[in-house]
Amino acid sequence: MDETNRNSAKLDIEAARLQSAAVDKDKQDHDTKESYKKLSEAEVEQRANKAPDSTVQVPVAAIPDGNGSAMVRENGNCKDGEDERMLNGGGGDAEKDKLTQKDVEVKFVSEKNGDARIDMEVESQQTFSGMTKEELMKFANDPFWVRLRWFLFVLFWGLWVAMLLGAVYIIMDAPKCAAPVPLTWFQEGPLVTIDEHNYKEHADTLKKFGAKGVIYELPADETYFVNTPAVESKIKQLVETFNAKDIKVVLDLTPNFVTKDDQLFKDALEGADPASRSAFIWKQAGTPPTNWLAVSGGSAWQEVSTQQFVLAQFGAQRYDLQLSDPLAKDKLKTTLRHLATLGVRGFRLANAKHFIVDQDGKDDVIAEVNNKGVDLTQYGFWTHSHTTYQEGLGALLQELVLEVQNATNSEGFLSVSDDIVRPEAFTVGNTLGVDLPQYGDLENVLRQPIEADSAKKIRDDIAKTYNEIKGYLSPTGGKPWIQWPYQLDSLANVAASEYNTFLFLLPGVPVVPLEVLNFGNSSLSLIEHLEKYRTTPSYQHGTFGIAIDANGTSVGYTRQKSGNPGYFVALNLADQPVQADFSDVEGIAEELTVVLTSENYQVADVAAKSKVPSKAVPLSARSALVTTYVPK
Repeated sequence: MDETNRNSAKLDIEAARLQSAAVDKDKQDHDTKESYKKLSEAEVEQRANKAPDSTVQVPVAAIPDGNGSAMVRENGNCKDGEDERMLNGGGGDAEKDKLTQKDVEVKFVSEKNGDARIDMEVESQQTFSGMTKEELMKFANDPFWVRLRWFLFVLFWGLWVAMLLGAVYIIMDAPKCAAPVPLTWFQEGPLVTIDEHNYKEHADTLKKFGAKGVIYELPADETYFVNTPAVESKIKQLVETFNAKDIKVVLDLTPNFVTKDDQLFKDALEGADPASRSAFIWKQAGTPPTNWLAVSGGSAWQEVSTQQFVLAQFGAQRYDLQLSDPLAKDKLKTTLRHLATLGVRGFRLANAKHFIVDQDGKDDVIAEVNNKGVDLTQYGFWTHSHTTYQEGLGALLQELVLEVQNATNSEGFLSVSDDIVRPEAFTVGNTLGVDLPQYGDLENVLRQPIEADSAKKIRDDIAKTYNEIKGYLSPTGGKPWIQWPYQLDSLANVAASEYNTFLFLLPGVPVVPLEVLNFGNSSLSLIEHLEKYRTTPSYQHGTFGIAIDANGTSVGYTRQKSGNPGYFVALNLADQPVQADFSDVEGIAEELTVVLTSENYQVADVAAKSKVPSKAVPLSARSALVTTYVPK
């Protein structure tokens, strides 16, 4: 017999055993509760013949046994129908319904030894029946439920309206993302330097090259004579010529000294107004009071009368103004306001570090001079710690900037024409005193002969300049925009085409002569493309990063802004072509698209719209190119 048949037989035997045990138990319980005795035939007959209306109580009930005899139950009173009620469940139909609702669940559980065990359970299933619609409608108009329904209705819509108003408030009150401030005309550039002899014939050419402003250097001695007919007429003519071309005029001024013909100096010298001497560095002594030297050499003190000495650092009969003095400051402000009425919209001040002098200064001390050919008779031998970079310089310049803003309806700017060298001396807090600082040594680096480390020098100087200036604020808001000057004598090492291609996308404004823009037949097309790139968000508001290639022969920088194409500009200073590896530059893509090349760029199969890998950018000798890419 196989295993299945053996288990089945065991189950049958177990079921029979359980059924037998249940019968025996029921019988045992019945015998315990009931006891019977046999009735004689006479007693049976007697009971059967008894009259129907007899009131005799029968103590026992006769029950026939299996042999035809009767048994009597001896446990007292007997009620008719008791057995039927017991057999019918003892409670009528309701009791039978309850019994029929019970399901018997049989479970067969296998044991480890191969036997099977049977579990039988009776599960009670109870169902829940809710109220009918008719029953519910009885409470529909009950005052309590009516009030509750209205309360929940009002609460729901009140919360909904509150959430709507809250969302609107959050949107309206959330801090707005300020739109990037567009560049001003003097930040867009370029600014082109001109002279007074031939500027009229170049006005159309300057307009064609997109010049936003022209810079005219007013002769130093004429700064405080701008209200004289001759000087005023010259400036008016200059402004009229370029205003017709929508080009602004910027004047270079030299406000730190006056000549012997200036009225303020005459008043001080004649003693007509003793207070006027406070506008100068005036000393009364038998000998020159300090060892200060003039810029061109010799003593900085000039004797104007017997035992009367006045500081004159910039030559004979040029007397330094103390521009922190109210009289001298008002003189400069009056000049700026008058020029603004003539139409001038920009001012660059020369010798800004000399504007304030230590009135009670002591002798100069010897500076750390690297040039061994400089001796104590020369200006560079001394520190000039009492005549340059004095405290209050930043506040003075900020006051002048405000004067220019008011005089030009916030259209003009005020800056300097010399490298400020020490930007911290031109600040109030972290705000610079000028709008357009000139800072950095890039021009001097480009003048030097090209060497093996020239690319590194350019990278280091530009990175230093940008990192130091970007930590300050402009006096009119935003970040300072740097001037990048370039003179004709620098073209020997880096040609104009390469210089423009490399410099025009640096964060700042080029300050160049017209010859740098108009260098040849391809110059106009090159400048037009560069001007277009300068109007993009990546240039005007993007980040800046500069690096040298893996070989150190080339320098390149990125301009990128999220959501806009990035620009990568590279310059090769070597005399031989290179494959420059710029793949490590932050944010640069693996593939670049060439959009512009300089005049010296001569690489086969590479032109506008060509693709080049960032790990091997082909650059011919002394050339530059501009590419675009999708920033990572």
